[in-house]
Amino acid sequence: MRRFLSVFSLVSRIPVRAAFESDFSRADFWLPLIGAAASAAALAGYVLASLLFADHLLRVLAALFVQYSAFNLFHLDGLLDSADAMTPCAPREKRHEILKDPRIGSYAFFYGFFALAAKAAALASLSGSGIVALFLAYPAAGRLGAAIVPMLCPPARPEGLGALLRGLSPFRAAAGFALALVPLLALSIAGPGTATGLAAALCALGGALGAGAWMAFLYRRKIGGFTGDALGAAVELGELVCVLLFAALA
Repeated sequence: MRRFLSVFSLVSRIPVRAAFESDFSRADFWLPLIGAAASAAALAGYVLASLLFADHLLRVLAALFVQYSAFNLFHLDGLLDSADAMTPCAPREKRHEILKDPRIGSYAFFYGFFALAAKAAALASLSGSGIVALFLAYPAAGRLGAAIVPMLCPPARPEGLGALLRGLSPFRAAAGFALALVPLLALSIAGPGTATGLAAALCALGGALGAGAWMAFLYRRKIGGFTGDALGAAVELGELVCVLLFAALA
């Protein structure tokens, strides 16, 4: 439980009232698996909004509001910081300064707005078993992407979060990802949407691999290694790519 609580308290805004020494040695397993909790939050928001609103877009926005309030705001911050630091032409030292700056610039505003708008629009284009399958898939995709980053890129600094995420295993990450998709598998078997569930799982895997590899490459090239912002950006990008891929297929 110490390993689970360590990772959960890192990637969630839900307070953990327990005394424990942080241990991130199994972050590769728990990161994607915690995606199931983010899926539950999004589905809860969607179901509750369905009792109040007839408009489908309002239901989707409610789902995203609950998910981001409970889990994703930290990750969105990583995406915004990454956009400000990695997009403009700047020396390596300046990029480090931008990552530490709590303010956001025009790059962060544009890419953050676009990411949220694209995710909401893609989700709103779906309905029925399709949107439920996607809610069960895309949070795990983003968190698997975050687990992939430390496997492909060294930490940018010898101290901090990056230094704690060493020795991560792709096999444990795959196991956590597979367990996170068990509800999607159960839905696919119980309902008529077997092909829909398979498509959502494949889109989740593609989004995770693409986001993790891209953020690892970008941070290694721009500043020599990853930071906590890279993990947050990988979560957001992995979720977005999964949602857009599924919407395109649908």
